[in-house]
Amino acid sequence: MSIMVNKVLITVKSSFEYGIRQDIRDYLFFFDKDVNVKATEFRGVLIVETGKDPKYVASLLVNAPIPESVLTSIVPIIYEGSYSTVNDLISAVRKYVSGDCRVYVVRCRLRGSLISNSDCENALINLLRSLGFHAIYRGDSDCVVIIEGLVNWFGIYVGPRSFVRV
Repeated sequence: MSIMVNKVLITVKSSFEYGIRQDIRDYLFFFDKDVNVKATEFRGVLIVETGKDPKYVASLLVNAPIPESVLTSIVPIIYEGSYSTVNDLISAVRKYVSGDCRVYVVRCRLRGSLISNSDCENALINLLRSLGFHAIYRGDSDCVVIIEGLVNWFGIYVGPRSFVRV
């Protein structure tokens, strides 16, 4: 039986990766002895691997004593996969959208992809609106849909805004 590795994708100020990686690991180690903080091929992008619920770990990081100017975004990953078309992303998100949310803010960050962030965001907005939700690009919302991409890997978060920093 394989153990599911939960992930949180975070972005940090460029060139702070190494020092902040150790700070994040040290901070989270108190809550999870098996935590691992990995650099990616993209500057400023780190992935936290943990045995804990990614929303729990993300909320720890949102409330961590690390300045927002250094730890710029925090996104718990509730589903991950690989993609080649925008439809691969849309069909993954569709499974997680729920009536618990009134308004969704949509964000895509597809690094190293042929699909533009705006094409991804437009497709998500259209999906959410077709399902009867209020979806916006920026502004006040109770929920978010975020897709983080690294070449052909993607991770999504769909849910309450309180678990993310974007």
